[in-house]
Amino acid sequence: MKNSKECLNEKAYQYRKRFLEIFTRLGFGHLTSAFSWAEVATVLFHEFYVKGTDHLFVSKGHGIGILFPIFEELGFFTESQVDDMIRIGGSNEEIKKLVIPGFDFYGGSLGIGIGMAAGYAKGEKLSGKKSRVYCVVGDAECYEGAVWEALNFAGFQKLDNLIVLVDRNQLGCSDFTEHMLALEPLDKKWSAFNWDVQVIDGHNVEDIYNAVKIAIEKKNGMPQCIIANTVKGKGLDYVTGRPLMHGYVPQGTDIDKAFNELQFFGCK
Repeated sequence: MKNSKECLNEKAYQYRKRFLEIFTRLGFGHLTSAFSWAEVATVLFHEFYVKGTDHLFVSKGHGIGILFPIFEELGFFTESQVDDMIRIGGSNEEIKKLVIPGFDFYGGSLGIGIGMAAGYAKGEKLSGKKSRVYCVVGDAECYEGAVWEALNFAGFQKLDNLIVLVDRNQLGCSDFTEHMLALEPLDKKWSAFNWDVQVIDGHNVEDIYNAVKIAIEKKNGMPQCIIANTVKGKGLDYVTGRPLMHGYVPQGTDIDKAFNELQFFGCK
């Protein structure tokens, strides 16, 4: 690894903290969805991302907020640009000028990002390019039929330049995934579509690094899926494991509570 696990853990903590600064000032956001993949995003951009070559599709658009602190640190845009572009009524002029290398899509409707990523990966192969295409998918998002159509396409097309990371935090907007519509055995379902699948701890930076490294190095004609077991809202105990916290962002007295209770994982 280019960075120590202590360094990566520290970065993930600082990104959660910066998320709180940005979105509590803004007054809205999706804290729990952002926090659940903080370590995944940290490892991707600090260990594997190659500027001008790699591409990222964030299909679970509600979790996009954790990337703003990362992109600030990487110099893709400034703090003032972030503050302006995400506020209601903010100027779009700065956004139009921004070119964020490797960041190709985020948003909804849920389920369409992985199809776009698969299509892009196919295009890169046809062009003879050696780029990698990453896609981050939510677990409740896997209820969408479009996800399984994309899985079928990618498996059939042997898109081994496509790496999908499933944020398996067990919670949708309103309830636990296994209460609403059971997804398990999720790994076997992906495997059935001719994907190579790994299941990891999505908050362990070493596990994430090793899984992505394996996925990159495998050249078996299969797209790669990494199911990252995570905790929705990881870092703030009072919001974890609770349905109906999907659109939560601290307000009022909860702001100080969030900053005071934000947890650091790993050795300092």
